[in-house]
Amino acid sequence: MKILITGGGSEEPIDNVRAVCNFSTGRTSAFLADFFADVGHEVTEIVSERAVKAQKARLLTYKTFAQLASALESECRNGAYDLIVHAAAVSDYSPYQIIVDGKEYECGSVSKVPAGVELVVKMKKNPKLVDSLKFWSGDKTRVIAFKLTSNASVGERKVAVKKVFDANENYLLSPDFVVSNDLSEIKGAVHPCVIYGRAMEEAARAGDLAGLGKAILNLAGESEK
Repeated sequence: MKILITGGGSEEPIDNVRAVCNFSTGRTSAFLADFFADVGHEVTEIVSERAVKAQKARLLTYKTFAQLASALESECRNGAYDLIVHAAAVSDYSPYQIIVDGKEYECGSVSKVPAGVELVVKMKKNPKLVDSLKFWSGDKTRVIAFKLTSNASVGERKVAVKKVFDANENYLLSPDFVVSNDLSEIKGAVHPCVIYGRAMEEAARAGDLAGLGKAILNLAGESEK
């Protein structure tokens, strides 16, 4: 099986030394990519420059949302993947303008904003890449998305997952499954998660990343070799 997995988190520059980013380490995608490769699958990982990287997969790196979107679209359209696992922490917003002491500049046009000045950062909303994966790759490709919450109740987690499924107006272009995990429960090798199907049925559970890898392959129709 040919598998594409995304990981890490995007960085959106404000100037040459500052950026809006998140805390994604890339450990989950790196583990899963190597796990899939170990059981005989052909794996490509699109991963952020600063993240932990898989050792046994073909690697493509990105830094910004735009770079991730470009790489992901190209791979989806040209890679003929059987399974896409979208685990990257994608920036919901990208800075496009900064206001320094009342003066407006495009992001990236100022080498370094001086310390001590008043700074306003204007941001634009980014499109959800997960909504385009099946459009780019074809509806026969299985797509598994992730929804990370923080200190959320079970009910709140399910609401967050349902929003991922409902975000696309074309139901057939929604992910096939969504992995729900919560930051408060992830500690080292312990990584509890629940995988939901489009009807919000519980498709699988796992307590660690190895269990998650097995569950993903089973749901994709490929058990371990």
